[in-house]
Amino acid sequence: MRPTLPTALTALLTTALALPSYPTPRASCPAGSAFPSDAISPYLLVPISQSEPDKAFGSSALGTVTPGDLCTIVDLKIPDTFHGSPTLLATCTLSFAIPSPEQAAPHKLSFAGPGHFSFFGYLTGFGADESTTWNMQPVPGPSPPFPPDVMVPGNTYTIATLPCGILPGSGGQTVSGRLCSEDSAIEWEQTGVSGDGGCPVGFFVVVS
Repeated sequence: MRPTLPTALTALLTTALALPSYPTPRASCPAGSAFPSDAISPYLLVPISQSEPDKAFGSSALGTVTPGDLCTIVDLKIPDTFHGSPTLLATCTLSFAIPSPEQAAPHKLSFAGPGHFSFFGYLTGFGADESTTWNMQPVPGPSPPFPPDVMVPGNTYTIATLPCGILPGSGGQTVSGRLCSEDSAIEWEQTGVSGDGGCPVGFFVVVS
């Protein structure tokens, strides 16, 4: 049986609300969340725990961060060509969309705390899998140089804008990073770029 995340998470996410089931009009979504249809969303979310550093939680449909403990590793695959052009020197913009719980409906989004988060990058081509733990993470790589100081619901944030650097002929490579916090908790259900009935939620990469 796959291990379950700590039940203390429920207590931490004190701002969770009962969400309506009707679709959210795109016009009411946070600025910056109208991603193009070819934006790239994660193919894997893997929680890891600092307090249980050898425990593998496996993949999850939800991203989870708790203060000083649970982090989530996000894996995205960037193609080596995009609309016929190599992505080696193309620009990849990584964004984190955090609408309000009402805007995210019918998808889950819960948040608590002042909103200080850190994003740690891994080497291109190395990502998490279901056996990943805090003590067995992907190979470290460059991290975003100027991430947002604070991230709170009702906004979309640019985490980094950097050269994609995907090797030609590779068939695409994994780009991966870890979201953590020392003072805040968030749990989100990653959506597709359209929002799947609500506003887009989670991480997205736009190639340009």
